[in-house]
Amino acid sequence: MLIYEGEVAKMMDIRTTSIKLVDDCGNGWDRVLIFGSTPYQHAMIGGQWKRFMDARRLREGVKIRLGVSMAGENDTIYLTAIAG
Repeated sequence: MLIYEGEVAKMMDIRTTSIKLVDDCGNGWDRVLIFGSTPYQHAMIGGQWKRFMDARRLREGVKIRLGVSMAGENDTIYLTAIAG
């Protein structure tokens, strides 16, 4: 879950319902984007995380870094796995 303030608010548009994640190998992963407001404004990226983890041979607890190409209404988020 991402708290929807600061940098996250600059990355995504709350009217968006889906997003494409692109990993550091160039693979694209279509994901559902869910925005909530209780108990605070937040965004959740959902859908097939187990498949992503298996494909990348990642384990629970690994840290990922999210980024976008520019501030604004993005439909693609880039991610990199960081050793955890």
